[in-house]
Amino acid sequence: MSKNDETTCHSMVIDVNDTVSHSISFDRCENNKSVVLEPQELSSVGRYLTLRTTIRNVCPNKQVALGIKLYETTGGGRVIKGHKEYAFAHNNECCRDITLKNIHFVLPEEIAETDDKSNICSQRTFDIETTSHYIDLDSID
Repeated sequence: MSKNDETTCHSMVIDVNDTVSHSISFDRCENNKSVVLEPQELSSVGRYLTLRTTIRNVCPNKQVALGIKLYETTGGGRVIKGHKEYAFAHNNECCRDITLKNIHFVLPEEIAETDDKSNICSQRTFDIETTSHYIDLDSID
């Protein structure tokens, strides 16, 4: 591979406190509003993780809870980076599989377990833990 073929990754200077705030008010009885936000400078770099999972054989008319924990793993161990919880049910006649799509995690480099937080050239490794169970409680007499 020649030097011209190598992929180079450039660092960028980021200001993690560069937050842009917008105040939006709804008038009385106003239920719909479209707002165009002012342009802003890119203030951070990061990664975007989308998950999809299926819970098998969910009984009808039963509430199910799903919990997802996201850990970043490094040589020093695991650090929790996010979690999500969902509750759902279905009313089909039989047990069926339920798929949850588009579960998103935003992973800015400023929270990375790496030395260089200014670019996405460093490898990052994540572990996902999931748990699911019924949350319907039978009434106690």
